[in-house]
Amino acid sequence: MAERNVILVTLDSCRYDVAVQAHTPNLDALGPLTRAESPGTYTLPAHAALFNGFLPRPLSGPFSINGHRWDMIWRSGAARSTKHLAAVPFRGSTLMEHYERKGYQVIGAGGVTFFDSSDPANSLPALFPEFHYFGRRSRTPATPTTRVVDRDAALSLAHTGSLADLCLEADRFFLFVNCPSTHIPYTTPNSPLTDRARKLLEVLYRLHDPRGNASGYGGLTAENIEFLLAMQRRALEWADTRLGDLFSRLNARCPLVVVCADHGEEFGEGGRFGHGHPHPTVSTVPLWCGVLDGG
Repeated sequence: MAERNVILVTLDSCRYDVAVQAHTPNLDALGPLTRAESPGTYTLPAHAALFNGFLPRPLSGPFSINGHRWDMIWRSGAARSTKHLAAVPFRGSTLMEHYERKGYQVIGAGGVTFFDSSDPANSLPALFPEFHYFGRRSRTPATPTTRVVDRDAALSLAHTGSLADLCLEADRFFLFVNCPSTHIPYTTPNSPLTDRARKLLEVLYRLHDPRGNASGYGGLTAENIEFLLAMQRRALEWADTRLGDLFSRLNARCPLVVVCADHGEEFGEGGRFGHGHPHPTVSTVPLWCGVLDGG
């Protein structure tokens, strides 16, 4: 396992219950959907833990990969000592440093603003020797109205062909992709905005902001919340289709693949909306893992 190529994908903000309802044949072909707990409640801490080898922890027990069971997939030697069985023990400050030292081509791609590599305040993309950012600029002024847009090229998984080509040019590769399609506003090329979606998303953006005020914009009924969750489900299904394209292009290299959400999202269950706070809908995330068989 330690010598395999790697594809690591985060489905930003994706809720576990949304994943349960989604049609995801390409992800399900990796292995069963697993209910896991994220170590972070928003993008920055969740990925900081992830890049140190701390994946969301399955609630059902060890990780299962092609019939083998591991207490953890990666384990940093810099962390506290443990007797748990790890598929890939490593030393170094990050996964990326570990694989780069082993001669892998280490490639990152992202679409939410924490991964905007043009912003010197963003620490995550700086951890990669090569990073490709496709989203809006993090310091671009934005309002709930201007953020509600259709998205195509701004989505990382719209670029599976070029990302796969970068991997295939290398003898060995470690590819990380942050997928923003499941992050608000949930729009994808096969799920464009409607008038109803636009209005509800503007309200949701205001509810996400603890300093904001959604009064005067109408509330979100249970029916409206189901509508928005269905948007995230369709965004996940689009991501599954694009991941299927990525997997087919890299299948012959037989990589280890891990796909998980970095965190989930609350839709009023505990009285709040969004993430960045402790709630089961924020900390509970979907996870799939497996090895592409080269067939």
